[in-house]
Amino acid sequence: MRNAKIIPAGFGLPLVLVLLAAAVGGVGQWWAEGASTAWDFSRIGELAAAALEAGFVEEVLFRGVLLWGCLSWAQSFSQRKANRGAFQNPVCFAIATSSLVFGLFHLLPDGPWVTPEANLAIALAQAVLKVAQATLFGIIMARLVFETPFEKEPFPRRTLALAAPIVIHVAFDLLYLGPPMLSGEPLPTTYLTGIPLELANSAGMTLLLSLAVLLKTRRGCATPRGDSGNSC
Repeated sequence: MRNAKIIPAGFGLPLVLVLLAAAVGGVGQWWAEGASTAWDFSRIGELAAAALEAGFVEEVLFRGVLLWGCLSWAQSFSQRKANRGAFQNPVCFAIATSSLVFGLFHLLPDGPWVTPEANLAIALAQAVLKVAQATLFGIIMARLVFETPFEKEPFPRRTLALAAPIVIHVAFDLLYLGPPMLSGEPLPTTYLTGIPLELANSAGMTLLLSLAVLLKTRRGCATPRGDSGNSC
């Protein structure tokens, strides 16, 4: 495909808002942990490895396997005579389902669900916002997959539709994890800290990601290969 754009038209401002949300989140975490100015640039390699691993693995799993799997299942289910019309919008079903699973996945901790002595009311609000953040991010990434010209290609070339989400995801994690990691903080083991400042930080990120999704939902979904007339 000649002159195929990895980033489709119309994603400029939404992706700026997505990356701004990451920067706000990173700076907010750094500030909540004491705003240390003793930067440790020897951790750049560790930061890059963490961002690359998360960006590649999560996009392949959630926007590759799960998103396309949900779309394929919804299309085949609707095409059966007995279920005709069950999914009028298989694209929307695939985006919503894969994004929600992605959101819930981000509640899984590497240690305790909630940090010791955390304010449980604040931790609960953080849980809701974290699921919302990751779900909104997943929606943008899923739409990015469906609106790239590579999505209409046969496999294996179709997998190039994941290139843009992987790049954006890696950039997001670099901005989000960079400030706390380079100031000496370890990778978070849970997002449910019960800290008011981190709750406010999560609210700001959620607002920016909501605006990004709103900008894209004002336009119809792109119709993927083999799906006629379905949009959301």
